[in-house]
Amino acid sequence: MNRLELPQVRVSGSPMTMGEQLGESLRDMARGLVALRLKNASDYLAERRIEGGLDLYRRVGTACLEHLERWDPIGHAELAGTARGAGIPLIDLYSAVNLTDIRDVSSIGVIEGSHDEGCTAFMAPVQQETPLLVGQTWDLNAGDLEFVVAVHRVPDDGPETWSVTVAGAPTLIGMNEHGLWVGTTNIKVRGARPGVGYMDIQHRVIRERSHDAAVKLAMDAPRAAAHTYWYADESGGTELECSADRAVRRPLGSVPLIQTNHCLDDDHVVQEGEPPQPSSRARLSRATALLASGSVDAARARDIMADRSDGVLSINRLPEDGEPTTTNACTIGVPQNRAFEACRGSADRGEWVTLAFERAS
Repeated sequence: MNRLELPQVRVSGSPMTMGEQLGESLRDMARGLVALRLKNASDYLAERRIEGGLDLYRRVGTACLEHLERWDPIGHAELAGTARGAGIPLIDLYSAVNLTDIRDVSSIGVIEGSHDEGCTAFMAPVQQETPLLVGQTWDLNAGDLEFVVAVHRVPDDGPETWSVTVAGAPTLIGMNEHGLWVGTTNIKVRGARPGVGYMDIQHRVIRERSHDAAVKLAMDAPRAAAHTYWYADESGGTELECSADRAVRRPLGSVPLIQTNHCLDDDHVVQEGEPPQPSSRARLSRATALLASGSVDAARARDIMADRSDGVLSINRLPEDGEPTTTNACTIGVPQNRAFEACRGSADRGEWVTLAFERAS
């Protein structure tokens, strides 16, 4: 089997210029992504019998986009440039790349038709000769696999960054030249509201120098919906389990941090928007067991993300499982070394690449 290759795009200049370069470079892919995700959103709302369909979805997206413009004008300018370069209406691009948040706000309080989506994220502390390491699978709609890209941004002002994301989108998972790692998993908690989407939070945070600054920004952000956020640098790491209006902070200690796609905080548990799915529980249990002993280097992290011990409920989610969710990308970060590795698809089928920085830190 030929390993899946991860397309890489480099952009530079002002935020608007970088956006235009990104949109022009990935025009066909971005248009395909937007079409697929708007259909996914329409189907999701119809399944839950939410009236208004895509008209409602775009209205919610418009309200969230206005929050972004106020909260992060730089990020808004880049996204507007991307939409222009790709020839896509800005509201459609914004609503597509922040799919899970716009869906959650549009379907507020509805728990019927739960959908087993989700990622597996872990952060392992310094152990013996092994530095702090962060790993994450990114699992979402099976159709997203063909749109996964790595984007290398070299701005005129601000840190150089790499992100693994989808065509035309801001940062999802990434690292900057200072060794700051950012990652996220999806959870569902009631109380979603118009606010800043999770990808835009990540895209703003990745411009910071330290994980402490990143944590503060994410905690203070006018978040639209629930997610976990993962931030680390060589000094330490933190996971945030966030609803729209509440953030629970978990600093990395002597044992690994691990989370999938159901809440661990008691107050969030009682407000979960959909019941925890079997896959999320199984992946959390398996990752906890695999990380329970021994140090974690990049090779072991890849093995953990490739694990198939639980069949269709496994950490490694494959297209032949016949589930709506697959593993679309895997990532590993070692902040101390500014080392960022990624592959498209599952850990055992993607071609792992090192995403190197040009600038000296």
